[in-house]
Amino acid sequence: MTTIRYARERDLAPLFALCEAASAQRPLVIALDGFCASGKSTLAALLSERFGARVIHTDDFYLPAAMRTDERYAEPGGTIHYERLRDEVISHLRDPSLTCGIFSHAVMDVAERISLPFAPVTVIEGAYASHPALGEYMGVRCFMETSPDEQRRRILARNGPERLRMFEERWIPYEIRYESAFGIREKADFHILT
Repeated sequence: MTTIRYARERDLAPLFALCEAASAQRPLVIALDGFCASGKSTLAALLSERFGARVIHTDDFYLPAAMRTDERYAEPGGTIHYERLRDEVISHLRDPSLTCGIFSHAVMDVAERISLPFAPVTVIEGAYASHPALGEYMGVRCFMETSPDEQRRRILARNGPERLRMFEERWIPYEIRYESAFGIREKADFHILT
């Protein structure tokens, strides 16, 4: 595992080198996992801008209302619809394009579908991107985190005090339990600290 203390783009040179080497014949799939507010979405956007990466967000795979049971939430990593992510995305990574549903909080289910063309670099971004139920689909595993104080500051700035409380009481413990249950950090090729 390579640890990267990410403050400037040049700190990401080892990851960038892998992206530069990707091609249609040798595509690269990156699982960009980590704790909330660690910079996963920001890094995914940078990889999209710099390398034309196709980005899929695990946030688009929240559980629909019918699957939100105590039993499912008790399962480490059970807070996303990993079955749909596997069937709609992971199973189609080499297709000329893939179509997947986008979760909507307004209807608590998939509300629209998007099609994404093939790209030499694909990033599956978000907490639970390395869930074992998805299989060994990735060429590179990244795990991102920041200090608890910085995480709290970012969530407060991004989501406000009421949502911060929800993150602290619910979502952060879920993410910690998932990481601990499956050793996600230890399995990462890159441990990125922001």
